Amino acid sequence: MSMKNNLLKSNNIRTIFLLSLFIPIFYNYFFNLLPSETRNISFSNPDFINIFLSLGLFIVLYFLGTRIKVIFNLSSISISVIFYLFSFFIVDNYFLFLTKFFTFKQIFIFVNIIWLLIFIVNKNINNLEVIFFISFFFIFQKYVANYIFYNFDLTPLTYTVPDETDVWLPATTYLFENNYFFALNNVSHNGYGLLITHINSVSTQIFYYLNNFLYFPLIKNVFFFLTLLFISEIKVRKISKFVFLSVFLIVTLNSHWFRYLFFNSLMMENAASYFFGVLIYSMTIRHTSFEKYLLTLLVGIMYFSKQFLSALGVLFLIYLFIQKRLNKKQLLLGLSPILSSLSNAFFLNVDITWSNYFKFFNGESSTGNKEPFNIDNILNIINQFLIDKPVSYFLFIFLILFMFNFKSNYLQFRELVYIIVINSSLVFILYITVWSDVEYGSSYRYLLNIFHLLIPIYLVAIDKFIFSNKTRAS
Repeated sequence: MSMKNNLLKSNNIRTIFLLSLFIPIFYNYFFNLLPSETRNISFSNPDFINIFLSLGLFIVLYFLGTRIKVIFNLSSISISVIFYLFSFFIVDNYFLFLTKFFTFKQIFIFVNIIWLLIFIVNKNINNLEVIFFISFFFIFQKYVANYIFYNFDLTPLTYTVPDETDVWLPATTYLFENNYFFALNNVSHNGYGLLITHINSVSTQIFYYLNNFLYFPLIKNVFFFLTLLFISEIKVRKISKFVFLSVFLIVTLNSHWFRYLFFNSLMMENAASYFFGVLIYSMTIRHTSFEKYLLTLLVGIMYFSKQFLSALGVLFLIYLFIQKRLNKKQLLLGLSPILSSLSNAFFLNVDITWSNYFKFFNGESSTGNKEPFNIDNILNIINQFLIDKPVSYFLFIFLILFMFNFKSNYLQFRELVYIIVINSSLVFILYITVWSDVEYGSSYRYLLNIFHLLIPIYLVAIDKFIFSNKTRAS
């Protein structure tokens, strides 16, 4: 009994010590930032309304995810939610020769009808629950959501990053108001992967059923709740999750740029990071044969997401094949998105995905700079990242925690660590060489593209630090 009490006391001390390391960030928010907040704290505040609606969207996705998890015997609700969201893009991309004749809204309805039929025919799903939920949601959408959209201005008047207005807003508008094929042919940056734009359109269509596209931050806010779901499904103790969540929330509140980029930006870096982190992490744990095929396909679909993540996803699948953890059929399924891109380019005359980056490797320059290398960009990138002091401090402390049990943590997350190192190395190498004349401000978001991949690593590192004398939660 005495030994048990001593262990409990030791664990409590470690928990308090860990939280105390972030006192400067807690202090900065509660004594510097919070008192100077000028926002109107009321139910009519657009920020609060967007959070309320994003919670509603999360409930919809959670309900669908729980049912999909049961039907396909998947290991987590997070995977099920991604499966649902990706299903629209999968249909649109693989059957582009047909879907190009239909509007996005028609494709949205068609895919949802397929999901509804799957729910109805499955004996493990309570049809009354599904019918009740759909009926309730339609009432909510028609009377509550529409009232809010018509009576409150929830769309931002300005955007922080030029890419939002120059690339992503037009691309999403083209897709939402027309279809995927139209967006591919009219996007300003030829060959851009439009998976995230497609997800944006699907999420918007769930709540907003008119024909013209409007950007609502609630679509991005929902990934905060989905991140919480992802954290809840990682097998560590509750106190470890509490510590991580407490620190994560306060860091997010302290960092305007991180908060904007991950939970409010139209570029939806949060969505790309969330999808990549959940899928890659899930590939490293045990799952059924069907789930393995599904995860392989979903990781392959990430080819259409963001620059670095698309390459890392493909490389990871090839790595698993070399390690004999994927067979030929699974690898072919995982690489089929690339084949579909080539097929669509050949038969439908659309740009090959990421073909716009070929110009950099052909020696073309955006500024006319002829210098082949720019070593100064190493310090430029580091300094650019360190501008965000709360996030830098957050990552530094957890890096120390990782090193505290380095051997155990490294052996458990070796492959995830490799991906993080490769992603960071690619950012530096490209900005030194082929992107030597490109503005380095975007390097911050490229480095944090893999943020959700850090979450399971740091959660386990916290768990092992606090409970170093006990076995971790299974």
